[in-house]
Amino acid sequence: MIEKKKIDWLLIIAYLLLSLIGLLMIYSASSYRLLTRDQPPASLFLRQLVFLLLSWVLLFIIQRTRREILLSKYLAIGLLAFGIFTLLLARVPFFGVSVNGAQRWVSIVGIQFQPSEIVNVGMVLYLAHYFQTAKTTLQEMKRPLLVLFLCCVLILIQPKVAGVMILLFLAFVMITTVQVPVKLTALLFGGLLISLFLIAMLIIFLGNNDLLPHMFMHVYNRIRLVGDPFSDPYNQGFQMIHSYYALFNGGLTGLGLGNSITKKGFLPVAETDFIFSVLVEELGLIFGIFVIGLLFVIILRLFMRSAAIENPQIGLILLGTSTLLLLQTSINIASILGLMPMTGVPLPFISYGGSSYFILSFAFSLCLKLEREEGILNEVPQTS
Repeated sequence: MIEKKKIDWLLIIAYLLLSLIGLLMIYSASSYRLLTRDQPPASLFLRQLVFLLLSWVLLFIIQRTRREILLSKYLAIGLLAFGIFTLLLARVPFFGVSVNGAQRWVSIVGIQFQPSEIVNVGMVLYLAHYFQTAKTTLQEMKRPLLVLFLCCVLILIQPKVAGVMILLFLAFVMITTVQVPVKLTALLFGGLLISLFLIAMLIIFLGNNDLLPHMFMHVYNRIRLVGDPFSDPYNQGFQMIHSYYALFNGGLTGLGLGNSITKKGFLPVAETDFIFSVLVEELGLIFGIFVIGLLFVIILRLFMRSAAIENPQIGLILLGTSTLLLLQTSINIASILGLMPMTGVPLPFISYGGSSYFILSFAFSLCLKLEREEGILNEVPQTS
């Protein structure tokens, strides 16, 4: 009898530590603002805690679910179709929720979420299922490319440019991994980066000449202020400047948990996109590097396992999930450091957002289950 491969505890420990650190920092970053508004200081903490517990229950359920169900086309297509449906629903006044001029959220039975987050994970499962067998012609690739184009258009009109970038890079990595030789992939990747640079230059040109549509003016303002937020310190550059102050205040060891200065009105809604700035201010740069290290433990572990697994569909699911986590982590940290425009992309498993945590936990749980199951199958001895 073959002994079943044990669960990957390195992944589990990193995931749980990130979850608990995120929960602690959400309370620290939000409690002062809530108190000043005469609201319960632990309200956001408790909401996030509910989603943490639900996600951990989901993790347990997925570990008990048959692999055939998790790899079925019905789950992949169903999740992506639901994501596309909710992207459309975001434009419906009764369901769509507008925040700061952007209609990126949907509210169903009191639960508010961003459909683009569901689309990201749905796209990973869909592409992994579609490309589990080689597709060698453009005609065979037309369907997923059309689906990708539809999703990008629906996300762009929210507007959410960073969401489109994440989806394009995610699809690019997954498709080129199975379809395109390494040298051509590098060439295409270089072309993609050059295209993004040219688009940024075009946005700046149109913005400088008042030719840019109003819905994309926030993109222009954010690109314009990259590297020099002090040119507009009381408006567009306000949040970025105080993020710098928070990082500077923290030093190596921090001011102490709960002692952040910038969260007291200088970093609006600090528990979301800029939670890492508060974390460094209170717990220090050393602890911040530790948190980033935990994220990269998960990213690199999934990436290495994706290369070692023989099943192409499972390998692509692990690759897609690790790529998604890498993109979100890199974009969030880069925007906080002023290396790229502010994007509204949360830090995985740390930033406040129950639906974001839940959907990423679903993808993580799926990877945990499948890499374990594949390990078991690979250990089955050959019969003569």
